[in-house]
Amino acid sequence: MRDIVFALLIFGSLPFILWRPWVGIAMWYWVGLMNPHRLAWGFIQTMPVAMAVGIATLVALVLNKDRRALPFTRESVLMILLFGHITAISLFFAWQPEVALQRWDTVMKIMLFTLIAPMLVFGKVRTMAVLAVITLSIAYFGFKGGPYTLASGFGGMVLGPPGSFIRGNTDIGLALVMTLPLVLVLARQVYQGRFELPFHFPLYERFHKLIGLGLYLGFWFHLISIIGTHSRGAWVALAITFPLIFLKMRYKGTMIATGLLAIVVVGVTVPDKIEHQIDTLINYEEDASAGGRFDAWNVSWNVAIDYPLTGSGMSIQRLPPEIWLSYLDRENPVVSGPIAVHSIYFQMLGEHGFIGLALFLMLLGFSLLTLFRLSREGRQRDETMWIAEWAWALAIGLIGYMIAGAFLSLAYFDLYLAFIAMAIVLRRELLEAVPIAAPVQQARAPRTVEPKAETPKSTATPSETGGTIMDPGRLR
Repeated sequence: MRDIVFALLIFGSLPFILWRPWVGIAMWYWVGLMNPHRLAWGFIQTMPVAMAVGIATLVALVLNKDRRALPFTRESVLMILLFGHITAISLFFAWQPEVALQRWDTVMKIMLFTLIAPMLVFGKVRTMAVLAVITLSIAYFGFKGGPYTLASGFGGMVLGPPGSFIRGNTDIGLALVMTLPLVLVLARQVYQGRFELPFHFPLYERFHKLIGLGLYLGFWFHLISIIGTHSRGAWVALAITFPLIFLKMRYKGTMIATGLLAIVVVGVTVPDKIEHQIDTLINYEEDASAGGRFDAWNVSWNVAIDYPLTGSGMSIQRLPPEIWLSYLDRENPVVSGPIAVHSIYFQMLGEHGFIGLALFLMLLGFSLLTLFRLSREGRQRDETMWIAEWAWALAIGLIGYMIAGAFLSLAYFDLYLAFIAMAIVLRRELLEAVPIAAPVQQARAPRTVEPKAETPKSTATPSETGGTIMDPGRLR
């Protein structure tokens, strides 16, 4: 039954994508992030649903005029440069061409749609809808994982859908950290009635406060799910990003009291698994997993030193064991063969050299600066407050990615690239919204500098003195 429902939703959306191409972006993110076909048990699991959505969107992009030019921003330029650099290395300089091309085929599609999204998503309603799809595609696992974590006494482990970017506990932990602030913003906008649907839905207008309260509850389940992933990297990222989220929340006193009570209760009943993970965070030098990461980082560094412009090409962890071990010069190594890099930074460094790492860091840094600027400037006007809120949430999510990603091999994470795409979209939305007030100021400016023409003395009574609504006359 689940297969039939998902098949109808995905393949039934194709005509709508041809009619409204931006729907293809929303479907692309839903299929790529949530992986609904992976949650079924039958025929749809192995069907090329992402390919079907992608082809329909590309056809609509070409045939339909409902599109805009790609905004020329620092982020879009860096995306193109990084895409070109990765492509050149995968095609011409990879140590294992077949392995690199296989990986490049997946990454190329993600980066391509990162550039296509700003061309099809524009306007407040579309932007809000796509942001909500991105948020809820990951939040689904948080809403579901929270009750499971509580029911298992924090002993169970939250996992993502099999065969996806977020299948492992550490991967879904990163995704949940990144989307936690987005859930809060979505809940607030829905509760206050400021979130706009792309279609008329009377029940939403009537029950938006109730839906908002449900999303607020989901926010706390989402938070609990992060703990339930048992991912140390996600815990570290949460410890840094949640105080930034907390500053934007209301009823801080009540939440502090509840948090202290929860800490006391959990501190007494903390499961052995979580206690062990906390212990390895404190005594990381005794943890074999941490030692393996240091070995992998050492290999990536040495590869980049020997090949600073190109690195080894994609999938450095799949190098032949004898080659991989030849670049390991750390004393007392823990591993005896290739393992995943476990760091977005060392992954880019080892696979694409210092140039790839520099482009990657600049894309992250400039996107973060842009989002914080949008958050600051958007709050100056009521009509752009929604931009400020989403920009703040995306910025906090990117900080979570930069922290937790230091321990994961997710340099080509589709959720991170979705954040970059939406940063470009929000930047354009703010630029197009701000000049609205400019014509009024320009129209009124000449009245303060042009000399007044001489007029004969008026014989009108005070009540007859002329004026307008914007500039009422003075009694003389």
